[in-house]
Order: sequence, then structure tokens, then C-alpha cells
Amino acid sequence: MSDTCYLHISFPRKDLPKFNEVLKDELYDGVFWDDEMGDERQVDAIIYEANYGWYDQIHELAKAGLTFSVYHGAGSEYGPCVYACYRGELVVCSADWDGNPVVAIGPSGGVSLDDYLHCKRYWELIARIEAETQRRAA
Repeated sequence: MSDTCYLHISFPRKDLPKFNEVLKDELYDGVFWDDEMGDERQVDAIIYEANYGWYDQIHELAKAGLTFSVYHGAGSEYGPCVYACYRGELVVCSADWDGNPVVAIGPSGGVSLDDYLHCKRYWELIARIEAETQRRAA
């Protein structure tokens, strides 16, 4: 059984061999990503039928200590979601349809502090990922 969705993942190009190693079960003819996607610093890939939002694969990449960001759309059993992972520190947040992290407001007008802190940490990790990518370009 499967539940697939659209998924966009970005990561430093220098880590492409490690991504291929971790995701060896997802490879097609030994390579998952086209080397021409993204630019000289970053790989950008789109997976049109990511099974269960690649939940297991994303956690394996984090366990391997990799740096990446992910947005996936909704499946039939889950909503849109964003991930930021910096050197293995993984944060996950619910997202709107445009890939922005969101915090739900409850019936009493309150928000979950944990969800708020996850979204705040998401943006902190995205800033670190972008800063590291820019340093590599210099």
C-alpha cells in the first residue's frame, strides 16, 4: 500500500555521493539525482511520487548527519510538511500549500508552544543551511 505526494528536496552538491549512498534503495541505474539539477553549490530535486512523504528516507538522511531542506505536499493521510536538517539536527513542521511552516490556532485562540518552537527552529536551521551554502560558493 502506498500514499504518495510531491516532494522537493535541496542539499549541498558536495554531499551528493553521501545522499546516493543513504538512498541506495531509491536509486535508478545507480543514481537518484540528475547532476544538472540546481547549481554548482546545491542540488534541487523533485520526486513526484514520494511514498508517505519519504518519512523513512528523510529520517535516514538525518541519522547520517546530512544537511538538507524538504517540502512535501499532502497525501491522502497527511497534510503538507516542511523539514530542515542541519548536520543531522532535524526539525519538522506542518506547512501551508506554499511550503511555509504553520502553527495551528486552537478553538480557544491558543497555539501549541511546541509547534511554535519547531517552526522557529525551522527558520533558524534554514538560515544556517543558506549561510553554509553561500560560504561554499565564495
